Amino acid sequence: MFVFKDGQPTIEPKMLFVPEFRRIWDRDKSAGKKTALKELAFVYFTADYKSEYNAYGLEKEELVAQDIMGDPKYQASPDILNAIEKYEMMQETYSMRYLAGVRKTVDSLIKYYEDLLYDPKKVSNKEFKPEQITKALKDLESVMEKIEKWERKVAAEEDGMQIRGGGKVGIFEDADKATWLKKYDK
Repeated sequence: MFVFKDGQPTIEPKMLFVPEFRRIWDRDKSAGKKTALKELAFVYFTADYKSEYNAYGLEKEELVAQDIMGDPKYQASPDILNAIEKYEMMQETYSMRYLAGVRKTVDSLIKYYEDLLYDPKKVSNKEFKPEQITKALKDLESVMEKIEKWERKVAAEEDGMQIRGGGKVGIFEDADKATWLKKYDK
């Protein structure tokens, strides 16, 4: 999303063809587009699957807001939220979409079975059918194994992923490929 020009970050020109990013860029009327760059950096660090902030889990957005926007309570505008959604969509592969869909389905199955728990206070527990639930749990075990398999597939796919536009992931994004650096590790 960003390139460095004269030691300063700026947006890749091709990204301005994406309406959600262009809106953020165009609404900043300042000469250096500092606000737009900060907002687009917020989009990048929040949405990119390789973001350095992903290690922070649930605290990620608060840390990105603090570090990039200077305010841990920063609330993204609808334009920023739309840009985040678009950025996530643009980097998503079929495998990633499939995995996300399967996870949502499993989550809904878990919720469904949680709602079917036996309640001794109920006069009638007609919905509670232990034999169906135990069969479903066995089936769910196989589904969970398949999810783990897809997670490995998606991770492998990400490792070999090309940058949109045909470029290859740079050596600085994968230290193992920067073999020339290893001679300086001594």
